[in-house]
Amino acid sequence: MSDSAVRQRIGILGGTFDPIHIGHLLLAEMAREALRLDEVRFIPAATAPHKLDVKSSEGKQRLELVRLAIGGNRFFTADDRELRRSGISYTVDTLTELRAELPNAELVFLMGGDSLAELHTWREPERICELAFVAVLARGGLPAPDLQQLKVYLPSAQHAELASHLVPMPQLEISSSDIRARIAEGRSVRYQLHPAVLAAIDAQEMYRA
Repeated sequence: MSDSAVRQRIGILGGTFDPIHIGHLLLAEMAREALRLDEVRFIPAATAPHKLDVKSSEGKQRLELVRLAIGGNRFFTADDRELRRSGISYTVDTLTELRAELPNAELVFLMGGDSLAELHTWREPERICELAFVAVLARGGLPAPDLQQLKVYLPSAQHAELASHLVPMPQLEISSSDIRARIAEGRSVRYQLHPAVLAAIDAQEMYRA
């Protein structure tokens, strides 16, 4: 059996998760199955580079919500490295750390189609594509992501299988910003959040006006 046949495939899903909702969980589970991932790591950002003008909830609170949301799924884990590192959370730094810690694993970075359109603004996109296999999650109901924007940064060995980087997903109309707004307005967010996450948000009175 070759070394590649036994290597673990670890999915990396970053974001502010403010709060984490069922859309995050569904996309992660579908990606896990489609990409045959052994693990999906949820990594809350300390400060997202593209959201410097948005004040996020405390990292400790967001991490707690992630842990509550993924509880019971043995394939999901929470990773607090970006919160511990603090400052602006650059994906290339996180992947560099993970590659050093897990030299024998195959890292699979899970990216939304909207993020792909902004990849040229990220720090060291070429290095990101060297450190991990970039999987673009294409949400239904939206135009298909232009994989040519990814091809520019991919190692030449991956050009022939460019289509393998696209992972179809269902259409989801759930967003963290909408959930925060609904809570602030006193509207229901039931069934958009894991029950344990909703209970914690209520108990801590998060996102209230």
